[in-house]
Amino acid sequence: MESSHNKRDQRALIIGFALILFVGIYFIGKSFFWTRSNTSEISTTSTLDKEQTGVPLITPDVLLKKIQNGDTMTIIDIRTAVDFESGHIIHSLSLPIGSLQNFSPDKNESVVVVFSEADLQTFETAKNILVQKSFLYFFLQGGFEGWQNMSAPIFSFGDTTSFVDQSKITYIGLESFKKLLSEKEPSLFILDVQTEENYNKAHIVGATNIPLDQLEKRSGEIPAGRQIIVYGENDSISFRGGVHLSDLGIFTAQTLSGNKYLSPDSGLPFESKKQ
Repeated sequence: MESSHNKRDQRALIIGFALILFVGIYFIGKSFFWTRSNTSEISTTSTLDKEQTGVPLITPDVLLKKIQNGDTMTIIDIRTAVDFESGHIIHSLSLPIGSLQNFSPDKNESVVVVFSEADLQTFETAKNILVQKSFLYFFLQGGFEGWQNMSAPIFSFGDTTSFVDQSKITYIGLESFKKLLSEKEPSLFILDVQTEENYNKAHIVGATNIPLDQLEKRSGEIPAGRQIIVYGENDSISFRGGVHLSDLGIFTAQTLSGNKYLSPDSGLPFESKKQ
């Protein structure tokens, strides 16, 4: 009987010790991860997000509201041309830092400067240049990275390997497109994003040409409320055209799929523009 009590006591001691050990590990671990989490948070907080920078700042959410309200402003992006092409705020202007000294906005227009937090040297150069200017300007708080972190609209390059860009595309097949043409739907708007040279060589009858590299600037020429079909000289250009339209807020567009729609055996009506 005494042996049985001893065994129970031993088990109780073991269980108690295990619980104490577990609680100790829990609090030590909690303290460790809390410290790591806060250290990580502090290390990723840029000093450019604070008032100590000595420059006027505008937060991404305020800038987005101003864009949506149609406020008059000029957004200049001083990142590299490569970074700008990969993604930028819609209708912003790529302005190399070497050109900033001679830049002046239109009268009464405020300026928002987009920079990269990874390039502090360019930021400091821009800061020193703009302090001498008389026009109203703001730096985007958090830089372009801050805009991205807010998931605000971006005009992207159109990467065929990007899941995000792929999700922006709605395809239409060749046969379905032929059916649309045969029905002569009056609301149909065919957008050709080939280069002007390629468009002049051959394009689908009735297509309107806005070259891919002009699509952002000429987006006002794309009619609202129409059924839009977009295509380019190959599937990569067509894909990018579809992505660009989505980035511009035109979500009803469909992208013509495949590479054969501009070939003689596609069965589509073609025409060329004589020089």
